[in-house]
Amino acid sequence: MGCETAEMKIAVVGVGGTGSAACRHLAKAGHTVVGYEQFRVGHTRGSSHGESRIIRYTYPDPLFTGMMGDAYPLWAGLESEAREELFVRCGGVLIAPEGHADLRDTRESIESAGLPFEELTPGETAARFPAFRLAADEIALYQKDSGFLRATRCVRAQARIAAVHGAEIREATAVHEVASRNGKPVVRTEGGEEPFDAVIVTAGAWMGKLMHGLNLPLSVERRQVVYLRIARSPEHFAPEQFPIWIDARTLYYGFPSDGVIQGVKLASHVAGYAVDPDNDGREPAADIIAEALEIATRRFPDLSDQVAFTQVCLYTSTASEDFIMDYAPDLPNVFLISGCSGHGFKFTVLLGKIAADIVTGKTYPRDLSRFALSRFV
Repeated sequence: MGCETAEMKIAVVGVGGTGSAACRHLAKAGHTVVGYEQFRVGHTRGSSHGESRIIRYTYPDPLFTGMMGDAYPLWAGLESEAREELFVRCGGVLIAPEGHADLRDTRESIESAGLPFEELTPGETAARFPAFRLAADEIALYQKDSGFLRATRCVRAQARIAAVHGAEIREATAVHEVASRNGKPVVRTEGGEEPFDAVIVTAGAWMGKLMHGLNLPLSVERRQVVYLRIARSPEHFAPEQFPIWIDARTLYYGFPSDGVIQGVKLASHVAGYAVDPDNDGREPAADIIAEALEIATRRFPDLSDQVAFTQVCLYTSTASEDFIMDYAPDLPNVFLISGCSGHGFKFTVLLGKIAADIVTGKTYPRDLSRFALSRFV
């Protein structure tokens, strides 16, 4: 679509991170918006919940680093508009042995973006961040702008602001089909069909089921976060002294004490298995807890072996961990965003805006062709 359109009636299917952002941007632009959420806004069954999701520029991928440059001002704008704390700025470290590909590529990516960073030795890391222990061959690439987003609060704030601007958020309303009738998209629920000028589908773990006719290249996998109690020196785990961290070798990552849930959260980007989102009981797995304890014992000796809290969330992933952002084949004006692949929450405020802009005739200045459906086939 080439030029911006007049007021439109637009459906958003799935009011999680991206969907709530799309609702907010569309409603503020003056469009008629209906958001469909099969559970309640801020529910814990998908991916967009909890007290912490990492936000960072530090990607080994220049496109993602550039997109985060677009996302940061949008998060600041949301936090200001919501008038509540949504973004905790604590800095972040990428921990890796010198010569590791992710370290090399991340360094190049943030250098090309003109972002400041430091490289800390094990001794320098322990002096600045006393809770951390690095191996002798590791360094910590520190970037001050990293931190964490309070995910559930972000989703609820976006939906709340959307509603203030006229959006209708229909909770506990499952969408059974998104189809085309006479060249226009329709959304079918238990209450019947409703036509729209455009539909944005951000259904997360349920995307493959809802859009089953498209055979989308998505897998749904469960992941488990673990909060461990602090045994000694709790001040060392506060955001002022404990950055978010990612271990390039193990792909474990974690957060400072978030001030809401007792203990310190860590999780694995890779430890999990495929599930049906409607038939996974969300029971915690003992082997995941044991692995998290092993990582914590080596990395953070002042944590205890007592689990304060554990929770399951779902990854909806593509093989490349690139997002899907494209119109659905043979469904006019139905735009899909999915495959956030466990690293997408930090982008959601931007992804929702991109979707809102595209369906209303605006453009995004960066090349998004690698997120086209055709690239995944």
